[in-house]
Amino acid sequence: MEPPGLEPKGGGATRLERALWHFCGFARPGRKQATCAKPQMATEAERGVLAGRRHAVLIATVAEFIASAQPVGSHQVASRRNLGIKAAMVRNMLAELEEAGYLQQPHTSAGRVPTDKAFRYYVDHLAASARIGFEDRTQIELHYSERVHSLEAMMRDTPKLLALLTGQAALVMAPRLESVELERVSFIRLRPREVLAVFVPKTGVVRNQLVRTERDHCQEELDRMARYLNEALGGSTLDQARRWIEEELRMERARYDRFVREALMLGEGALSAERPAELYVEGSAQALEQPEFSDPEKVRELMRALDDKTALLDLLERAVREQELTVSIGSENYDPHLADFAVVAAPYAGGSKPLGGLAVVGPVRMDYERVIPLVEYTARTLSRIFEH
Repeated sequence: MEPPGLEPKGGGATRLERALWHFCGFARPGRKQATCAKPQMATEAERGVLAGRRHAVLIATVAEFIASAQPVGSHQVASRRNLGIKAAMVRNMLAELEEAGYLQQPHTSAGRVPTDKAFRYYVDHLAASARIGFEDRTQIELHYSERVHSLEAMMRDTPKLLALLTGQAALVMAPRLESVELERVSFIRLRPREVLAVFVPKTGVVRNQLVRTERDHCQEELDRMARYLNEALGGSTLDQARRWIEEELRMERARYDRFVREALMLGEGALSAERPAELYVEGSAQALEQPEFSDPEKVRELMRALDDKTALLDLLERAVREQELTVSIGSENYDPHLADFAVVAAPYAGGSKPLGGLAVVGPVRMDYERVIPLVEYTARTLSRIFEH
C-alpha cells in the first residue's frame, strides 16, 4: 500500500523522488509492494546514514535549496517532493536536522538552509551516483571529435566547455612537460658557450631552455650530442630522462669519454629547471550569474580565489595524486579563499601516466547531480585522447 500523497504530482516521477521512495521503503506508484515482513532496521551509526524519513527530508531540503537558492520551509518540502509526509511532521524533522547540524535558520521566521555537513551528506548519498545525460555526453563527444590543432588549444577550450555546460567557473591544468613522452631533443648554438635546448614531446608542446656550457661547441658537435641522447631517451618522459642522465653521469664511461660526459652534462643542464604547469581558467562571467554573487563581497571572494593560480594548481595536483574524482565543500577546502565555495575536481591521464586535472568551482549550492558527471566524463574523454 502506498502512503497517501506519494503519487507524483503532474505525471512521471523524478530520479530524486524514485530514490526517496526506495529509501523510505515506499512502493513506486503503479508497482506492488512486497508482502514480506518488515526487515529489522539498522541503527543510523551502523548504516552511516540518517533514519529513512529524516534522510528523505534532508535530501529533499538540499535539492529544493539547490533549485531555488532560497531558505526552505516545511510546506515547500511536503508539497513539492512527494514524500507522503505531512507538513507538521516535516517541520519537526527540520528542527531535528537543524539540531544535528545539517540545517541552519537565517531568521526565526524564515525557512532553513543546508550547512556544509548537509551538502556533504547529499553528495555522498545521492549526487555522487549521478549519471551524465545523453545531451551532455553528446555535446562533449562532438566537441572533442573536431580536429584539435594543438594541445594548447585543447587545454584552452576545455574549461570554456565546462563553464558553458555547468554555468560555473572551470579550470584545467595542462600536462606537465616532465610527465609527457619525449619525441626528440635538439641543441642550437646561439653564441660562444650558450646553447638553446629544444625539447619536442609527443603532444607537440615545445619547451626551450637556455644552457651555458663549460666550453664552446660547434653546431656539428651539438647535433651529435642530440643524436646520442635521442637514441638513448626515445619514448622517455623528461622525468625519466633526467633520472637516466643522473645515473649515467655516475657511471665509469662518463669519466673517461669526453663526448659522453659533455652530452650528458648538456642534457642535465637543459633539464635542471622545472616549469610550473600551465593553468587555464574560464567561466567567471557564468559563475557571477548565480544568485549568491548579488553580494559584492562574494564576487570579490570568487575573483580572489580564481586569481590565486598557485592555490588552484595545488588543488588540481591533489586530484592528480589521489587519482580519483574529489568533491570539496566549503570548509573542507584547504585554501581559505575557497571556504565559501565547492570544488569538483578530477584527474586525467595518458594510459597509466597521470598528466593533469580539471575542476569546476562554484557556490556550495552547486547542482552536484549535474556537475559531478560532467567533470568526470570530461576527464575520461581527455584521458582517451591522450591515450592515443
